[in-house]
Amino acid sequence: MNRMRRAVAGLTGALLIFSCASLPLIDDAQMNEMGAEAFDDIKKKEQIETSAYLNNYVKCVAKNILDVTQDPTGVKQWEVVVFRNNAVNAFALPGGKIGVYTGLLNVAKNQHQLAAVIGHEVGHVIKQHGKARVQTAMVTEGLMSVVSGASDNPMVAQALGLGAQYGVMLPFSRSHETEADEVGLKLMALAGFDPQESVKLWQNMAAAGGGKPPELLSTHPSDTTRIKDLQAGMGDALALQQAARNQGKNPQCQ
Repeated sequence: MNRMRRAVAGLTGALLIFSCASLPLIDDAQMNEMGAEAFDDIKKKEQIETSAYLNNYVKCVAKNILDVTQDPTGVKQWEVVVFRNNAVNAFALPGGKIGVYTGLLNVAKNQHQLAAVIGHEVGHVIKQHGKARVQTAMVTEGLMSVVSGASDNPMVAQALGLGAQYGVMLPFSRSHETEADEVGLKLMALAGFDPQESVKLWQNMAAAGGGKPPELLSTHPSDTTRIKDLQAGMGDALALQQAARNQGKNPQCQ
């Protein structure tokens, strides 16, 4: 019996070593390419907003967030597109891509609340949550079936966080959501936006849509825990905002 147990333990250890050693990796360039391809696909499918006012407003908020953002993959230039769609939604992708649906602007009532959403979505990208999910999908679904165009493979879209856009839902994990909230709160404060508006934003989200939650909440659950976590970090965020204001950072996106 002891010999059998030792054999089983040895086999388990060997399988664990094999599993870790054989975990497929995907580099930043591949992730950025997939993000860019997915974004191009969405731009072909969605109507792009042409209003100069709305474009200037959204891009102003995004620019202030991106000015204090460091992308570890080395992306220097981000592309921001406003889509004319009533869905309450927004997303950011590897490769420096941000999409904002006009429906979101009915819930994100001001520049600060919009900054909370964009900061959150950018947080997913710079913390490489999509990359972690793609690598997991590569293990569970097979290498070649995952590393293909998002337009051809919904698995890639789901892993990148584009479930709603492709008719499928795969929410980020609670740990990813919490981390993105923390990053978003920090980014909006560093840019000079009012971090207290992040709480109001998620309260607006929870109240929007009556019995049917906004699409953004289908993949980004808003609950009392999220709001409590934001409030817990508010002291540090307000200190960062004050420091930013002292440096002359006072966004005026209207």
